[in-house]
Amino acid sequence: MPRPPRLVETRPTGHGRARGLVSSRQSGRRVGSRTYAPSADLAPFVAAYWTGQWDLTGQPPHVTELIGDPCIHLVVEEGGPHAGARVVGVWTRLWRRTLEGRGRVFGVKLRAGGIRAFTRSSASHYQNHIIPLEEALGGAAQLEREVLSQHDDARAFEAFETWMRERRLPGTDERIGLAAALVDHIARSPELLTVEQLATESGLGIRELQRLFRDYVGASPKWTLRRFRLQEVALRIERGEAPNLARLAADLGYVDQAHLARDFKAAVGKSPSAFAAGVEG
Repeated sequence: MPRPPRLVETRPTGHGRARGLVSSRQSGRRVGSRTYAPSADLAPFVAAYWTGQWDLTGQPPHVTELIGDPCIHLVVEEGGPHAGARVVGVWTRLWRRTLEGRGRVFGVKLRAGGIRAFTRSSASHYQNHIIPLEEALGGAAQLEREVLSQHDDARAFEAFETWMRERRLPGTDERIGLAAALVDHIARSPELLTVEQLATESGLGIRELQRLFRDYVGASPKWTLRRFRLQEVALRIERGEAPNLARLAADLGYVDQAHLARDFKAAVGKSPSAFAAGVEG
C-alpha cells in the first residue's frame, strides 16, 4: 500500500491562531484545529489545508467569528446539520458559525483566483454563498466518501488532492497567478491604501483591475484592501500593540480614530475597546 504524502503542518498567521479570528479564544480552545501546506503542484491554486474537530456534548456551543480572507473554500464535513461537501464563497460580512455536539471538517482554502483553475464560472458567483460541491464542481459523493473514510489527515488530503488534480482545467490561465499575486501584495503592504495606488503599482487600469477581482477573486479590490486592514486592526489589538487608537488609525491610513472605530464595529459587530475587553472571554 502506498504511503500517504508527508503533510507539513503550518503555523497560524495571527496571534497564536488563524489571522482574522475575532471570536473568544477561551471558547475556541475547545475546538481542535490544524493547517497544512499543499503539495507543490497545487500550491499555485491552494493556500492551505485545514481541519477542525470538536466534541461539545453536554457543553455550551462555540461561536466562531472570522474576518475572512478573499478566498474560496472547498469543504467536507461530518456530523450535524452541515454534513456534506460544499463550496464556501468569499464572505464579505463577518463569518459566524455555531459549533455544537460532535463534528469533523476538512477544508481546502484556495488562493485568490484559485477557483478558476477548476471552473470557468466567475468567482463572484460564489460571493456570500454556500453551494453544494456537486452542483459547483461535481464528484462530491466520491470525494466525501474517500475523505471521511480516512483516519488521519494525510490520507484525507491525499484524497482531496487526487480529486482536485482530476478536475483541474486544461491549459494555463495567467490571470489566476496575477490575481493571487495582487492579493498577496495587498496582504504584505499595509501602506497600500487605495485602488488607485494598486492600479498604478500593478500597471492595470482601474476598470481592468475591478473586472479581474470580480471574476477571479470574488470581491472588489476596494473590499480586499479594507479587509486586510481590518484584520490588522484586530491583530494589533489582540497583541496589545494598539494602546493608542488614534496612532493605529494613522498608521493604517484611516482619516481619524472615529473612522477606524466605525469601520471596525461595522465589520465585527463591536467597538475596538469592546473587542479588546472580550477577546479572551
